Amino acid sequence: MKPSYKKIIAILKYLGFSIERSDGPDISFNSRFKIQKIAYLCKGLGIDLYYKFTIRVHGPYSHVLTQDYYNFPEAIVNLETDYVLNESERQIANKIKENVLDHYITNDYETELLEAVSSIIYLKEENPDISDDDIFATVKNMKSHLKESMIIISNNISKELLFKPEFLTDEIRKELDMWDNID
Repeated sequence: MKPSYKKIIAILKYLGFSIERSDGPDISFNSRFKIQKIAYLCKGLGIDLYYKFTIRVHGPYSHVLTQDYYNFPEAIVNLETDYVLNESERQIANKIKENVLDHYITNDYETELLEAVSSIIYLKEENPDISDDDIFATVKNMKSHLKESMIIISNNISKELLFKPEFLTDEIRKELDMWDNID
């Protein structure tokens, strides 16, 4: 079993993820979908994974990851791995949990949110200078099934996920404090 696959299983286990089976030995579409999006978010946020992703109808997708969970379904269904996440990997997993998996709209729109956030991060990785307007237009064009509000919320979440604390200068911090203290 590949180290990246063990790492993905460890992340899913850390997040408290449960894998659903479809009829028979296969993993359900819903679980496969979520695995793909969570794996991409992990990679997009800096966890070193061997998998290469391309953008597809439902967002980032790795053919090699698909092969891994079809070749080793029991390991992922049972979340069995000997890989131990390091502190950086746990921090990234926590960030995904806090900003995406625990987001207030996740209860009703989990797959849409995962699809939109992972797609936006993919687009930003491919084109770091892309504007918010271009992100919106591109995602709207690619994914006409997503509501405009979902795209906007997902873009804001992607900014939170990609934000680097070292960019928070004293000047920006003071301005944020000022806004927070307006009565």
